[in-house]
Amino acid sequence: MRDENPIQTARRISRRTELGRCSICGRKALTEDHHVAGRNHDAKLTAPLCRAHHDQVTEDLRKADVDMRYTTHSVERVRRSLKATAVFLWMLAEALWRWAESLNRSSKKG
Repeated sequence: MRDENPIQTARRISRRTELGRCSICGRKALTEDHHVAGRNHDAKLTAPLCRAHHDQVTEDLRKADVDMRYTTHSVERVRRSLKATAVFLWMLAEALWRWAESLNRSSKKG
């Protein structure tokens, strides 16, 4: 699936950061910067997560056996960062699916 408007997407994520909202649940809470591709692979690519979701994505990375350690081998570093990003995006996709389903249920009630 292609992001039709990446600028607007980046702005929404930026607003969530400014508001202190978790990228997964949207709750206003104390957030931590999650290094989406791994701090050792791309330190600037971050997303705000509440503590619970930061812990969950970290555990999901462990379960997926994604090595987050730095390596001097550039191709391996890219491979690791892509796997780490995929784990985060999978988690985000599941959250978006749940939100869409909850809207569907609420529209049928009203």
